Amino acid sequence: MNVPMKVIDRDLILRLNDSSGKAKRKQYLSPEQLATYPRQQYIVNFRFDHEWDGGKDVRLSVILKPGALTAWLDVSQQEFDAIPDVSMSELDWEAAVCVGTPQWVK
Repeated sequence: MNVPMKVIDRDLILRLNDSSGKAKRKQYLSPEQLATYPRQQYIVNFRFDHEWDGGKDVRLSVILKPGALTAWLDVSQQEFDAIPDVSMSELDWEAAVCVGTPQWVK
């Protein structure tokens, strides 16, 4: 059985993170996180909707280090909808969703 997962490539995560910072959203990835955990693909293993600045926003948990570390990233609903879905095996999905609690921006 395959499961769809949102997967962000390196260029897209840089653009989303820049957009989040410019919009002064609460959660984003620090330059240190992006430099310490450079990846070709970042899997979104959890998301929840919330309101921000009078509109719909989405908070994502993004896997920085597989099996070990995630971080929060806030994006607009439109940005979230544009993140491509990738079909993963159930085993890969299980590994992605069992990473742990994301780090909060300090």
